Amino acid sequence: MNIDEARERRIAWAMLILCPLSMFAMFIYVTLGMAPGLDAGHPMIYLQITCILWAVVMTIVPMLRILRYVALPLWFIAILYADMYMYVVSLCQGLYMELYWWANFTHVISTMVVTAIVLLALCKASTLCPPHVSFGSKGGIITLMFFLGAAFGAIWEFSEGMTDLLSGFDYMIYGAIDNIGNLAADIVGVIIMVPIAWFMLSRYGAAEIASKFRIGRKNIDVRTPSSDV
Repeated sequence: MNIDEARERRIAWAMLILCPLSMFAMFIYVTLGMAPGLDAGHPMIYLQITCILWAVVMTIVPMLRILRYVALPLWFIAILYADMYMYVVSLCQGLYMELYWWANFTHVISTMVVTAIVLLALCKASTLCPPHVSFGSKGGIITLMFFLGAAFGAIWEFSEGMTDLLSGFDYMIYGAIDNIGNLAADIVGVIIMVPIAWFMLSRYGAAEIASKFRIGRKNIDVRTPSSDV
């Protein structure tokens, strides 16, 4: 096992133990009626389900790494988990209700995460394409990233509306103005990612960025020559 493999597995084990436990603590916090989000207007069941769902996600992500199915860049894991915690804590603390601009701010961060996922996927795809197939240049990758990242906002708002429609509740949608503000914030998130992606592609290149995103055991458990000694 090489140094990178050992470090990634240690981090994955720490995430697997600590992060779901923190979501369980938030669940108890809500269930005991201590969360300000309850007084702000969020139903208890909504906050409880949110804690449970994100605890499941925070269990799956490190498990995939421990089982050597998926390895993600550490910089991406950091912003992904920061976004998840921001979402759950914001709901439980009632920030979405108390601060009119908070929902739009969190949409900016969430869309940056989604756009980063698109960037990783495009970089990976560029390394797997046949020699005669390419995105043209880093500009081609960034253009595709922009449009795919922007499309996420519309998909998310649609899924929120469908959730309320199918459940018969109105937990997700707070009106047309809210939807428009969220969509505008999503575009801002994508725009912020454009210069970041340009810098990363200029400095590291698509192949090096893609090398940190590995799928399948044969690609993850890679030994360096020194590790075989």
